[in-house]
Amino acid sequence: MEAALWIVTGLSFLSWVVSWSLFVRFRRVPSVPGGVHTVPRISIVIPARNEEANIKVLLESLQGSRVHEIIVVDDQSEDQTEAVARELGARVLSGEIPPSGWLGKPWACQQGAEVATGDWLLFVDADTRFVKGGFERVMGLAEGEPKVHSVCPYHEIRSLYEQLSAFFNVTMILGMNAFTAKGASARDIGLFGQVMLVSRKDYDLVGGHSQVKGDILENFQLSRCFASAGVERSCWLGKDTISMRMFPGGVRDLIAGWSKGTVSGAANTPKAALLGISVWMSGLFMSAIPLCFGTLAAPPLAVVMGSLYVLWALQCVYLFRASGRYSILAALVFPVGLLFYQVVFFQAVRRKKQGGTVQWKGRDVS
Repeated sequence: MEAALWIVTGLSFLSWVVSWSLFVRFRRVPSVPGGVHTVPRISIVIPARNEEANIKVLLESLQGSRVHEIIVVDDQSEDQTEAVARELGARVLSGEIPPSGWLGKPWACQQGAEVATGDWLLFVDADTRFVKGGFERVMGLAEGEPKVHSVCPYHEIRSLYEQLSAFFNVTMILGMNAFTAKGASARDIGLFGQVMLVSRKDYDLVGGHSQVKGDILENFQLSRCFASAGVERSCWLGKDTISMRMFPGGVRDLIAGWSKGTVSGAANTPKAALLGISVWMSGLFMSAIPLCFGTLAAPPLAVVMGSLYVLWALQCVYLFRASGRYSILAALVFPVGLLFYQVVFFQAVRRKKQGGTVQWKGRDVS
């Protein structure tokens, strides 16, 4: 038994060392020293369905910013999304019913892009909000070399159950394959779907959202379209720039939200990133399992196993705090969040194989 525990512990430590290569190049949206010199014309396009509370927070966070125009596409909302957006000065489009083959979000983005007049398009999810000076940071990205920029909003946490999003958040970031040791030279870099800045020229070059009209995670497919057209892509973490509170409606809302994209996300994740994430999660599991047999181990092995668990917990602290306002306690008891992630993921896989759907904002999604 002790020999087996030494082997598992050794493999877990090796996984811990190797896994750092997945996120060695985490980077936030840079600040702009002295401010933006040339103010680009940026049209913000916000697809919104039943977002009356969220849209208010987002639009208020943009007040005073140098935005060319704000376009809210009301995607058949059943609440006061349209009225709230108009009251706060946004241009509101009453979105049409998605045509056959289109999903709601790509269709809303396409409609907004068609009427936008800016030289740059900034697609922003309605459940986000810019921190003070955050829009100026994003604006600064338009001053560099032409490329598509995407930002992962910093996850705000207000309730205990929201701590359960930690592993979903981190795997989403790692799945972009953009923060590895290879950096920008990595193949198949993805794009975050919540915030995407692209020039009008490059957007039209790839045919816009019409190329991804039926994709739940349109950001992955759009990234491939840009790559095929020779357009560079760049990913950033959004701390100090833009934040989000993803699932304020409770645990069921959280499970449905992550189930909506977790299986499709895994299917679209580059193989190298998927392998790295698998090694990382395997190492996490292997660090926790031996602790169950700690009483059977000799004192030296018990100390090694305990020390290794602490190393993994510290790594989780780093990852969780880079992606959101998660507590240190969530990292210290990481097996709980990891087990929750696995249960939700495999239930979503089973549902998809059986042809089931997930209800999201009043619509069925695969």
